[in-house]
Amino acid sequence: MTKEQSESKGDNGEEDELKWKVGDRVYALWAGNNSFYVSTIAEVNETEKSVLVTWDDADTSHRKVPFSQVMRPSDETTAWSRARIEKRATVAETKNKGRCLFTNEACEAGSVVFVERPLLVALPAVAPLLWQCLQKLHEAAPLNLGTVTFHFAALVSVLTLEKADIDIIRDKYVPEPDEEPNEDVTRILKALQDAPLDGQSSKIRTLDAKGFQRLVSAWRYNSFGHHKEDGLVLYNRISMCAHSCDPTCCWSYGDEDAFVLRSRMALEKGGELTISYLQDEDLLKSTAVRQQKLLNWKFTCACPRCCLTVDVGRGVRCQRCRVGVLYPKVPSGGFESCKVCGGNCTPEDTQMLLRMEEDYVARVETLDKKDLDDVQIVYQAALDIFEKHWILYVMDTILWEGLRPKNIMEAMEHQRRRIDFHQHYYFRPTFILAWCHEELGDSMAQTWPSRKWHLQQEFQRAYHMLSILCGTTHQYTASPYHKLWQATNSASNETKAA
Repeated sequence: MTKEQSESKGDNGEEDELKWKVGDRVYALWAGNNSFYVSTIAEVNETEKSVLVTWDDADTSHRKVPFSQVMRPSDETTAWSRARIEKRATVAETKNKGRCLFTNEACEAGSVVFVERPLLVALPAVAPLLWQCLQKLHEAAPLNLGTVTFHFAALVSVLTLEKADIDIIRDKYVPEPDEEPNEDVTRILKALQDAPLDGQSSKIRTLDAKGFQRLVSAWRYNSFGHHKEDGLVLYNRISMCAHSCDPTCCWSYGDEDAFVLRSRMALEKGGELTISYLQDEDLLKSTAVRQQKLLNWKFTCACPRCCLTVDVGRGVRCQRCRVGVLYPKVPSGGFESCKVCGGNCTPEDTQMLLRMEEDYVARVETLDKKDLDDVQIVYQAALDIFEKHWILYVMDTILWEGLRPKNIMEAMEHQRRRIDFHQHYYFRPTFILAWCHEELGDSMAQTWPSRKWHLQQEFQRAYHMLSILCGTTHQYTASPYHKLWQATNSASNETKAA
């Protein structure tokens, strides 16, 4: 960890160890996997220079941790005031996307744009009787959205928030602002008229169906799933961030469900603040797949990646020279000329390759991850047709995870291929890419512990990416840094001994 993480300056300018006390909230290294986790100090042993921690997840192992493996959470995880956020970011109307969020200041890659507290965290514990009532309705006849969480969050908004905050939620983006109440909304309101809700039913009984529908849609299109429990979280300014498949920002959770927004790349003043509504793994799939997934939000993405005329995540081997890789033109459906032999696909070959691609995509979607033999058969067959294709990446991921406990050498090859594809198709820092490097470093430490330079390289790449994604003092970042420190110290000691 950095000097700022492990030490502080004394009055005389010399560096002193941080003084820990019982009750301090810290990140501590769990020896089970050499990663940092949130915990609370239960005991301090100054003689042994160690602490006894209570892990947040209630795990009872590896509770004794040396001072050198404990660090304070960063101030960057504490929510800002609304006034401070308004000073940093501005909502402005755009020509094609409606209202979006823009930075008022230039940002370096990895810098905090702002940290926002939730407008509301809608968890079952907030209104348990209401949650139980909705669950019973859903069990009797499933709601069209497949879950009660959006309706529950809308009702909790009415029960717990002031009118000003409810109006903020109603003002959020919805695809159909004048949407009429659907059958689920009508059914729920009718069922709740006589439901025992601990004296809270009066607010619900006066809720009109159209207002309820608007709140449900606002939660559906603007909220985040809670990262620990079955519930939703809604933020004010964060919800104004538009989607991009090449987002300018990334995020992580801070204190008390605060949303820490960071710049993924350098931004000029006035630059748009975008995030991905998709998971990181979805950003590694084809434009067509991403567009299909984004239909859940009822818009068509027009980000720079989606507007490319060639999709380099769908490579096929040249049928003529078998060396070059052909990429499809979008949206025409043809293929580029081979850059090795200069050959072009005939219309017949083009149709054949596109049909085969559809067949393999469907096959990969139905793979049983536990049946590694079948996955390997499909993978070997696909390698004869595809190269630099996202379906190979998906199978490389399955094989890396499945083979790692059984055949680490073969698993590492699949991990390298995952890294190669990620860097080829989307070379921005992502949690997936950072963890790929860290996991590869872990495997190499197990297989070739003497290759210190290679371990250092993998852990260093993971550390620098995670520094951008969640800051230098985040528990995720501390993990590869600690491993890098161990590998560097070990290499240094071996050099001195020699």
